[in-house]
Amino acid sequence: MPSSSSEAAAHGTFTGRFFAPGLDGVGVAASAFWQHGRLQVQAADQAWESVSDARVQSGGFNATQLALVWAGAKGECRFYVDAGASRTAFAAGLPAHLTPQHKAAGNASAKVERRFRLWWAALALLALVPLLALVLLITRVDDAVGWLVKHIPHEQEAKLGDLVLAQTRAQMRVMESGPAVDAVRLMGQRLTTGSAYTYRWLVVDKAELNAFAAPGGVVVVYSGLLQAAKTPEEAAGVIAHEVAHAELRHGLQGMVKALGVRAGAAVLLGDWSGAALGQAMTGLLEMKFSREAEEAADAEGLRRLVTARINPAGMADFMDTLAKQSPGVAVPELLSTHPASEGRATRLREAAKAHTGPWDVLPLDWAAVQGSLKTWSP
Repeated sequence: MPSSSSEAAAHGTFTGRFFAPGLDGVGVAASAFWQHGRLQVQAADQAWESVSDARVQSGGFNATQLALVWAGAKGECRFYVDAGASRTAFAAGLPAHLTPQHKAAGNASAKVERRFRLWWAALALLALVPLLALVLLITRVDDAVGWLVKHIPHEQEAKLGDLVLAQTRAQMRVMESGPAVDAVRLMGQRLTTGSAYTYRWLVVDKAELNAFAAPGGVVVVYSGLLQAAKTPEEAAGVIAHEVAHAELRHGLQGMVKALGVRAGAAVLLGDWSGAALGQAMTGLLEMKFSREAEEAADAEGLRRLVTARINPAGMADFMDTLAKQSPGVAVPELLSTHPASEGRATRLREAAKAHTGPWDVLPLDWAAVQGSLKTWSP
């Protein structure tokens, strides 16, 4: 490795994430540069050097990741190059014999991107079907959306979840492991027994009191919400509510409504850039559900809590926590995207009283869970 920062700069240092035997399973942040046709890697206060038969590969669910892979003395090593300037520096120093592989990796990424665009186009065309009967669409839009959602397979919906998952990872600091992640996963798995989805549970480092569910079984919980929940049962109540949105396909219904206007117009105007579709994806983070959808999610969430033997009173208790925000404090984000009608907490508490248990004690040290959020660092 270079003996000084100036020497490293002279070699065109770039950054990425490194996977190798003996390191954390989710990889570690690393820097690297090319020297004499081999990659020199510095990570976790250690140095690695690639071998002469290293190869360039594309990776990730949409093939947008770029990696150099080689067989080390103790097992396979992988260096995933960060996007942007790091990719440019990586390519600038690339040995000539790896240039064809680098080009092939780029072609693979472009090919997958074309497939995604074709899939988006197919979904957009599907959303355009009601436009063939414009009057019906205008007068009975909910029926048209319901018909479309009913005919979208869960497998296709899961691909939307993959896109949201990638977008979330790109825009927010995601906690990959730790007590908070384990707690959300434990509660979530109890609430989704027998589901048609394979759920993905994420905790993100954001102070807002918020959580949301994306199509296809992706549930994102903000660290601020976990900090505000006084008990694991309160947090479970929110997670149950978000799971209910996913199971009732409310997010998908909202996206189809957006696609029918935005993506539909883009297709009609020949705009295949995906901008309108991307806006619909971004809208998931701030989607507002109708009162009917919220009441349905409350009822389904409460039912799932009872089935999982988790005290459903926690759902109402957390609504009280939100409602008791100090005067003058901004409305919690969860309330801005999940509008609270008057008496909602009261209705939830009355509904919970109809179920007397007995309830399981969630095997969680809630103080330790919340403490881990204060000390977490990426």
